[in-house]
Amino acid sequence: MPESQAIPRPQAAQSGSVSKLKKIEAYATHLVNEAVSKEKAGRLGDAVVDYLQAADLLLLLAKNTQEYTPWKTYSDRAIACQQRVRVLIAKRKLQEEAAERAAGPLG
Repeated sequence: MPESQAIPRPQAAQSGSVSKLKKIEAYATHLVNEAVSKEKAGRLGDAVVDYLQAADLLLLLAKNTQEYTPWKTYSDRAIACQQRVRVLIAKRKLQEEAAERAAGPLG
């Protein structure tokens, strides 16, 4: 194999990676926006799914980031998504318990 082919081209590979990471970041942002709108619509289960997917993507981005500031940003956003999931799960549980209490005397 010629030596020119054996040497990787970091600039080309890096620009391809950056493009993929930007697409992943855009999709994570889209998922968070979808989760917020589903939450407002009362679709808590669907919102939880979107928040969890966004958190996974944000953690993937953090893992592939070498600079501290973007890593911190992605990590903080992932933590925020996970905290929101905890809140929504608790809220959903309270709603279910309230529904059970309301239906209890009737049944």
